[in-house]
Amino acid sequence: MPSPLSTEETIDRLANSISPAYAALRDFTAPQVRAAAAGVIDLMLEEQLRVPDTFREECARAAALPPNEAIVMMQVWRDSLTEARPDRKTMSFVLKRFPAWYERCPQQAREPWLAGVARLGQAMRGLGDEGMEALMEAMALCDDHYAAHKLLESVAAYAPATDDAVSAAVILARAAARLGRLDLWLEIAQRFPPERLEASGEAEKGLPALAEILDAAPLHPLPALRLIGVLAGENDGTVRMGGLKLAARTKAVPDAGVFLDDARELIEALGIRALGAIVKIRPGHDLAARVLELRGEFGAQAALRLLEKGSL
Repeated sequence: MPSPLSTEETIDRLANSISPAYAALRDFTAPQVRAAAAGVIDLMLEEQLRVPDTFREECARAAALPPNEAIVMMQVWRDSLTEARPDRKTMSFVLKRFPAWYERCPQQAREPWLAGVARLGQAMRGLGDEGMEALMEAMALCDDHYAAHKLLESVAAYAPATDDAVSAAVILARAAARLGRLDLWLEIAQRFPPERLEASGEAEKGLPALAEILDAAPLHPLPALRLIGVLAGENDGTVRMGGLKLAARTKAVPDAGVFLDDARELIEALGIRALGAIVKIRPGHDLAARVLELRGEFGAQAALRLLEKGSL
């Protein structure tokens, strides 16, 4: 009876007869870590994915991590590949890019990022390196791990939607995190929940349209997010068209921050019908203040109709 093969001999046979990917297992000395790495290779072979040119190098860097950390990294890498099914292009993308994302993830965000990143599933390729880095930046800006978990969970909930919708969620979440106001993003997500995006294409275009407002006023993220929060609660068509029209108007005004605050106050005071007059008339701050005074004295309908008629 032949003697049992050594670990090195087994790896050589696997690399020569099944896939060169198995050669990367030589860099792992701890059996538990090697098993976690083998799980990635198992899935790679099962899906017949091309072995990345840098796979051996990436595994060598993972092998240099403390064993417990390396195991978690490998397991989440495999989980992310699993969640990317059945989109083989996304699986190949994640197979190649995951180690770089892991290394770039700020230390303060790494634990919550590892705990939730696989939930992004097929959205990971759409986000790409830029979107993933924006997401990790947002998580690193959170006050604690719980907030970072909440941010990633709220963004990942949009993963089944279009790439544009998920990217918009990341942009809005990062803007809120930069302000130290994660609550603003969570309010938007509550008013325009992921479930709405499953109902119609109109809804899927809504979140990117809202993000256009933020993009139109890069120096005024707080009033932009507050206005987006108000608009998000409206019907799908209003969210989409309102977002695009308000973004266009915002770019054309001299003081975007004041315009966004005035627009929000008018919509809150007069209702969503005021949106048409806002984008058509583009009321200045003095006019907006006058409308709000009239609303307090004569009621919302009187103020709204005078605004619409341009009689103020």
